Amino acid sequence: MIHIRFIANGILVVLISCNPISERKQPPPSLNQLAAADLNLNGEQLANAYCAACHVKPEPEILDQMTWKEKVLPDMRKRMGLFLDEDFGTTMPIDMDVPKGIYSEFPLIKRKDWEKLQSYYIDNAPSQPNPQVSKANIELGIPGFELIRPEFTETYADLVTMLRIHPKTGDLWLGHRYKSLFVLDPASEFRIKDSIGTETAPIDIHWDGSGGFDLLTMGLMDPSNDSVGVLSNYKKSESGWESRPMFQHLKRPVNNESADFNGDGDPDQIISEFGNHIGELSLYLTGSNGFEKMVLKNAPGARRVEIDDLDGDGDMDILALMTQANEGFFAFMNDGQGNFKEKIILRFQPAFGSSDFRMVDMNADGRKDLVVVNGDNADLSQILKNYHGVRVFINQGDFEFEEGWFYPMHGASALEVGDFDQDGDQDLFVLSFFPDESQKPKQDLLFFRQNGTLQFTPFAPKIDFGSHWLMMTKGDLELDGDEDLVVGVFEFDDLYSKPTAAWSPILVLKNTLK
Repeated sequence: MIHIRFIANGILVVLISCNPISERKQPPPSLNQLAAADLNLNGEQLANAYCAACHVKPEPEILDQMTWKEKVLPDMRKRMGLFLDEDFGTTMPIDMDVPKGIYSEFPLIKRKDWEKLQSYYIDNAPSQPNPQVSKANIELGIPGFELIRPEFTETYADLVTMLRIHPKTGDLWLGHRYKSLFVLDPASEFRIKDSIGTETAPIDIHWDGSGGFDLLTMGLMDPSNDSVGVLSNYKKSESGWESRPMFQHLKRPVNNESADFNGDGDPDQIISEFGNHIGELSLYLTGSNGFEKMVLKNAPGARRVEIDDLDGDGDMDILALMTQANEGFFAFMNDGQGNFKEKIILRFQPAFGSSDFRMVDMNADGRKDLVVVNGDNADLSQILKNYHGVRVFINQGDFEFEEGWFYPMHGASALEVGDFDQDGDQDLFVLSFFPDESQKPKQDLLFFRQNGTLQFTPFAPKIDFGSHWLMMTKGDLELDGDEDLVVGVFEFDDLYSKPTAAWSPILVLKNTLK
């Protein structure tokens, strides 16, 4: 009893602290500690304790009452091992191919405490999702770009999973959900120059100096805990392309980068394994016996990394965007020998929906800032969220970042940053896979032209057709010195029926600056 009382007193000390979780000197209590304590807390204090044990505590206003009550809170309760009579006859963890350990096998919260926590969220949530704040009006038509919709004679499904522009040839490499990689020639109206069979849907590619390339295929594109992703090396032979798997059994990987992290002169590989309930941020270091795997972060939601010398000590560090529940930016500081220490940079609440980012100097002060889009809206809370959009976090130095600009954009999911108009500052293209269909003009693709430090004018393309955009990439299609943009189509209907119309996988925004 004395031990339990000591734990409870410690929990109260944590709960009355006004500091953010990332700044606390002592870690928050674990769920097992909370379950063992005889807590005498109100609903808000229970939320502070239980939610902070796993991620940043979400405030009630981020979701409406119905979404909390019907979707999010029931799943949260089941994860803590508290099952009620009302659950029987509904989908249970055993029905969802969920690995052991995700949903507790014994209750981590008492029913009376759960009822207080649940009431706190429902009573303090809005009846309807909060609206977006006022924002700059969107101008129709993107200045400096010509819109081209290439016509194809093939009848493939419009299911693009990857787009990249080859930096030397200008060719467009297109990954297709149905295990294919196409090479399209922009000089001849994007005709197909080559078609390559792949393991599963391509998601990332890097070319080498010998004409080959490393291709990351993600396995099952839909949410899954399977480990069938592969990073393969492709070489051209007289009979066609030959592939050699480098790393297999990857958990739904979505991003691959390489650099020499251990100073041996050979490139190491880092793979973001997004996964579903499980995932990893994995580093493969070169050694005398091949690659040695190091798990930097054993958690789902690894989305993308950027490699840079973050602390100025001469070796390469890693900045990772982690999504899913424990969202945020995490730096992995390298000691030069391939040993890493994790450092928390920014953390977001679990419904934030982080989707993509770039690290680039946005205000010309010599420090790289973070540009982030958040709009993932495919899980338990499929409602319009007023905090979805594109943000710039300004680098204050010493690993401190402060939000300097935000533009609300429902479902923002992909990003490209560059000086597209060549006026000396950075502009943005932002794509939304989950737009608000009622907004006019439709806000599924916006161009933000920077006219002064963090002063942006938004533009939408002037088009007379509808589509669903999933991927985009920038690059020089014509090798004329400016950057073009290509957007990839992903039509839900093509998942369930055989296409009958001509293939229409891309929209090209040709830069007319030159």
